[in-house]
Amino acid sequence: MRAFDATPGGDLLAEFETQEVALFIDLVQQIIGLLERVKDGEADVEPSVLARLFPDAYTDAPGAADEFRRFTLDDLIDRKVENAKGVLASFNVAQSRLTADGEIRLVLLDREHAMYWLGTLTDLRLVLATSLGIATVSDEGAVESPDAEYVESLYDWFGFAQGSLLEALEEVEGIGG
Repeated sequence: MRAFDATPGGDLLAEFETQEVALFIDLVQQIIGLLERVKDGEADVEPSVLARLFPDAYTDAPGAADEFRRFTLDDLIDRKVENAKGVLASFNVAQSRLTADGEIRLVLLDREHAMYWLGTLTDLRLVLATSLGIATVSDEGAVESPDAEYVESLYDWFGFAQGSLLEALEEVEGIGG
């Protein structure tokens, strides 16, 4: 992946290799499936993942937090699924370019789709961070398992994508330092 850049027209552009697109699409589809299972009440999802994706609104009042969740969870899930589907849509309309190394997909985002991406990248990183045992920046690398290195590389890759998207968005919006 080449970092997101602001275009002269005010959009945001990144280049992805074919295998990166396939991996990204697969993980986004998995997030959609996970969210839909939660909404359907099929709670085969690790409670710590749910706690990261849907934190308590009231940490000092469990009853109020449960009540708030009861009234908002479906809407939160719908928004997260909408974000993820927006990411998939941006891959569906991405143009391709052939290079000496293979095919490159050119993902061009307007502001609305940039917001879809930011939300979905956050969700992906939260799920990965939970599986790695990362609760704070100082926890990075907390879990040691055969898959931990791979999962951590995905976590870092999504962090790179998210960071470059934010920087390009700040440039387009004329904010930041």
